[in-house]
Amino acid sequence: MKNIFKKIVIVGVFMALTASLFAEPASTGITDSDVKNWAKNLNPMVKELQTLGVWTNDSINATAKQKANVDDVLHKYGISGTNCIEKFGMITSCAIVIIAANDIDPESAALLKALGMDPMVELKKNCNSKDYAVVEANSKAVVNAYNNLDTSSFDSGSADSSAASDDYSYGDQDLADFYSRLGNSFANVASQSSNLDMSEANEEGKLVKSMYENLSKAKGDSGFLYKSSKAASKYKKASYKKGTKLTIDYNWDTDDKNQSKFVLIFDLDKKTAEFNFDWKVAKADYSDLLNGYSVESTTKTLKYTITSVDYYYLTEDSMRSYGEGMEYVIKTKEGLVLHVWKEFSGDYNAVEFKGEIKGLPDSLNNTLGWWSEE
Repeated sequence: MKNIFKKIVIVGVFMALTASLFAEPASTGITDSDVKNWAKNLNPMVKELQTLGVWTNDSINATAKQKANVDDVLHKYGISGTNCIEKFGMITSCAIVIIAANDIDPESAALLKALGMDPMVELKKNCNSKDYAVVEANSKAVVNAYNNLDTSSFDSGSADSSAASDDYSYGDQDLADFYSRLGNSFANVASQSSNLDMSEANEEGKLVKSMYENLSKAKGDSGFLYKSSKAASKYKKASYKKGTKLTIDYNWDTDDKNQSKFVLIFDLDKKTAEFNFDWKVAKADYSDLLNGYSVESTTKTLKYTITSVDYYYLTEDSMRSYGEGMEYVIKTKEGLVLHVWKEFSGDYNAVEFKGEIKGLPDSLNNTLGWWSEE
């Protein structure tokens, strides 16, 4: 909102809004030449209008006797027709809408709409659509002229000088800072209204998405995990229990529907594996004042055919110097190889889990730590 608020005050456009809230004003017949001349000569026109004493309340306010002189000034600078005063006002009104559309930041616009206020709709109610199209076609020149309008003398030589001075004492930066703080506060409220903080939710979403992307490309064998155990020599190859299913999940049991999660299911008898992913992206949503945020969800599934399963088992010894342990090595037709390992301590007061797939970074392999058997 860089310049728009002060310059709306300059031309007094809002004085006309209440008279035109429910109907589009009539076209003033603005031509391309009118707009180009307005943009080229805005500063000298305003200075001469001030000299004539018709630039009051920061807009043209001429009596019937003054009208001819005002027409002469506007005609001199290329605003044509007997209704050149109306054309000048219409070009200015359309210019405000164009500048506002360029200057207002998306967060503030969304916040205002959430509160039932659409600044563009309100401003356009003061513009004829045909006239607006002509002004918009010259938007670059119009914006440049308006942003370079000299306002330094607008409060001098006027009966309303003190009031005008007050208008300009509250500058662009003050308004910009205010709306920025308002937008930030609204975003903070929105993020706090979620069961899970938005930034945390998005971090989990990135993790689950990364798991999907990496698993879809993972291939090769990382090697046995049990061999790092103190009881490695005691592990023996064995037969796993018929009907075994292995499930590795991340957040899958949570009741929060806006939480990202994945589940990897290996059906050893059916020789199938299915990996399901659901990741979320949370965004502040000013249109939803109840929740304050919206969530976009993406779901993906990867399917594999199991070609072999090796099972290594550690039986607890009678002296309890080591506990029970096991490792599954699951190979797939698609090239992915999974190792999942679990070992209890001799007194069963500790248990270690590990999961590893070659091609996954450590941060993702660490999420494979917890798994369950059926």
